[in-house]
Amino acid sequence: MTKPLNLRDGFTLSDLLSPDGFTVEIGDEYFQEEEEDNFSYNPNVFLSNEELINMLNMDDFKTDETEDDENDEATGTMLCGISFATMKTKMIPVTKDEKVMKLIKRKGVGEIVPYNAQVTIKYISYFEYNDEPFDSTYAHGHPKTVRLNQDLLIPGLEVAITSMEKHEIAIFIIHPDLAYGRFGCPPRILPNEEVMFVIHVVDFLDNGSADTYLNLNMEEKKLFSNIVKCINDLLNTAKYNFINMKTKKAIRVYEKAIRLLENAELKDDKEEEEVKKLLSRSYNNLAICFNKEEMPRRACMACNKVPIPTVKTYFNHGKALVKIGEYIKGLNELQIAYKMEPKDKDIYKEICLANEKYIKYNEIEKRLWSNCFNFSKKEKKETEFQKAAREMCESFAKDNYLSRQPFPEGLTREEENYIREQAAALGLNVVSQTKYGKKMLYLTKTKY
Repeated sequence: MTKPLNLRDGFTLSDLLSPDGFTVEIGDEYFQEEEEDNFSYNPNVFLSNEELINMLNMDDFKTDETEDDENDEATGTMLCGISFATMKTKMIPVTKDEKVMKLIKRKGVGEIVPYNAQVTIKYISYFEYNDEPFDSTYAHGHPKTVRLNQDLLIPGLEVAITSMEKHEIAIFIIHPDLAYGRFGCPPRILPNEEVMFVIHVVDFLDNGSADTYLNLNMEEKKLFSNIVKCINDLLNTAKYNFINMKTKKAIRVYEKAIRLLENAELKDDKEEEEVKKLLSRSYNNLAICFNKEEMPRRACMACNKVPIPTVKTYFNHGKALVKIGEYIKGLNELQIAYKMEPKDKDIYKEICLANEKYIKYNEIEKRLWSNCFNFSKKEKKETEFQKAAREMCESFAKDNYLSRQPFPEGLTREEENYIREQAAALGLNVVSQTKYGKKMLYLTKTKY
């Protein structure tokens, strides 16, 4: 049997020369995409106090005295003008002795982080009256992933994290006894210094999940029974991101869950059915995200991959098809959805909208056909064909719903070129596609 080698653990020459061969394992950390930061920091451009306060909505720490002093930017709205004592009046104690104080700025979801979890966090840390962070994950360029209860963090920081939920953002003030102590770590960290941490819990795995997934080799990670919990966590995270208007993040997480599902090794029919259900859920929700981000082609692709189509599948597929000018196909999909759920008002509204777009397009198409033989580029006066072509392009450009619209069939090369000119003047693109053995031309938006 081949020997698995992990690049992080290193390997020897004898490993490479083994007669059984070897496989190289690369952990997920090499493939993780960075999330969009809610606030940013790097070694060269750190957050000003005002930016940090705006981000955290910390105006509630202002006092009457600081509000009146509009000319002094070092106080009032600036973090260095806010004493920890003032901040503590808004906070709640995490420990009985009040050596860890907390203020929640954004509530999380789910369970509290367990004491022995593997957690991924973003943070910025400050000393009192100091406007430059002394440490930050934004300076490192990526979130920090660490196993708790391994003496890798200061005690107060572990206490703080284990009071939080996934996706929560909170501010903590930690007493020196649970931070860097009476000696500190000069010159950067002075003795007996309280510290403030702004922490965002990105994700965590409890002790059992960390042991049964993160420590598995690549072959074991493909077994569905080992990854099903991880997949459900990903789907819940994606749903949370979508609800909070972070659609692009949701897309990335859904795609990650799909990759795991499609590469999973199954032991029986029961697992196969469960994978089909999870894939259907993932692709359906992915289609919703793509439609929301005005990516109808990708929404169509997602719907076509749903193993078990539902009303949601036909609805989102129909919506996406109409957006790319496939009116007949789109209406057919929407009609299927409506037959399955005849009382659904959203489906009915979408059918009405699709019919409206289709009728409008047919009217323009008829105008172009009826006037196509009257086209003459040499005439100074605008012909009926030219007017209809210009109005078609203008109408499409102003329509925020549509992403693509077909040219009428049967136009001459000269007529096609005139529509191209009108499209270019409006910042539209023209693309070609071969369908049913015929070359079709389409107006498209830039984002398409």
